[in-house]
Amino acid sequence: MSEAVLDAELSRWLEAGHTPRLWWRDDDAIDETPALDRLTQLTGDAGVAVLLAVIPARVTDRLANHVALYRHFDPCVHGWAHANHERYGVKRAELGTGRPLEEVVADVALGHERLQVLFGEHLMPVLVPPWNRMREDLVPRLAEAGIEGFSTFTHTLIAPQMQANTHVDLMDWRARAGKPADDVLAELAVALAVSRENGFYEIGVLSHHLVHDDAAWDTVARLVAVEAVRWVRFPGSTQRHDT
Repeated sequence: MSEAVLDAELSRWLEAGHTPRLWWRDDDAIDETPALDRLTQLTGDAGVAVLLAVIPARVTDRLANHVALYRHFDPCVHGWAHANHERYGVKRAELGTGRPLEEVVADVALGHERLQVLFGEHLMPVLVPPWNRMREDLVPRLAEAGIEGFSTFTHTLIAPQMQANTHVDLMDWRARAGKPADDVLAELAVALAVSRENGFYEIGVLSHHLVHDDAAWDTVARLVAVEAVRWVRFPGSTQRHDT
């Protein structure tokens, strides 16, 4: 049923003269692991580029070596240490309002500097805030930290000229389990419908390879096999280039 719903939405795009553009983001990368190897194979074999959000305070040289071998990964800055700085009762955030703005800017700059050393010219000047949350007054300060684009999880944009968000999450975080593939395909159809009604913008898929279970891996395989779409690299930066 979910595939029929998705096929119907893809047909609507075709009738409107557009090809859906999807892009992939994977969060919390720190090291070369069996899970990363699996993501590498599934996305690489399908020709799907991945914006890889790397935690600078925990990253290893092994991850840098892995990314150097597999050029469909675009590493980017995932905060600094993925540490919560909000008070009790407030949603978790590392780059939120729980501490002075100057400290937040300094963490982003430190993260960018650390990853620049490891990944060099392959580093995308993109920020993915941990937990997909950051204070809005950080946006005009991103350039001084070396950042040109950023990505969270919502259809709402606060800085359209430099922001490209994800919209479909493979994980059910309350259950801490992968969503069934049929559910994710249905969510993709809904996200594409929202995009079609609001300008045909790119739809982002979000994964977290380190916590994937069999359901999540099945979803990865199903998504990269979807036809009638075009997979692109992160579309919110001046460094955008399609696969």
